[in-house]
Amino acid sequence: MSESLGIIQLGPTADYSTEKLKERLSPKFPHYEVKTVTAMDTPAMAYDSFREQYHSTRILAFLEEYAQTVRMDHILGVASFDLYVPGMNFVFGEARCPGGVAVISTYRLRVKRLDDSDLFASRILKEAVHEIGHMMGLRHCTEPSCVMYFSERLADTDRKGDDFCAECESKMKWLEVE
Repeated sequence: MSESLGIIQLGPTADYSTEKLKERLSPKFPHYEVKTVTAMDTPAMAYDSFREQYHSTRILAFLEEYAQTVRMDHILGVASFDLYVPGMNFVFGEARCPGGVAVISTYRLRVKRLDDSDLFASRILKEAVHEIGHMMGLRHCTEPSCVMYFSERLADTDRKGDDFCAECESKMKWLEVE
């Protein structure tokens, strides 16, 4: 029996379809039953008015509670608002490693030109795959083309691929049999 992965829009506005993300993630994680989940309100308890950002670790705690109510093995939250963790100006996403929840933000992945929707979609896919990799227990990789490479800035995200390198892929295979 495959594990479930729910993709949920956080907040009232979406700048990328969770349905499109589901379609792109399903072939990458065939051992998951990938589903979209009804959108939910922005978790207000995660908002920091001084920073005007949302604390992603608080969102993870919120998603852990939510995952129990919808009986999903894993939840990936997709937010269009800006995320941070203490000690960093921002994050593209965060996940429990290993664990059952992750969140990504499209806020800093946006493109300047409207005709560059493929680049925007590529960035979202890379960050989603990266955070799901963390949920499965993978750490950051030193190979710049691997999706598990740490993205400090958009150039890092744009340079890396949306697949795991051979070493991370072999770890994924090992994780799948557990």
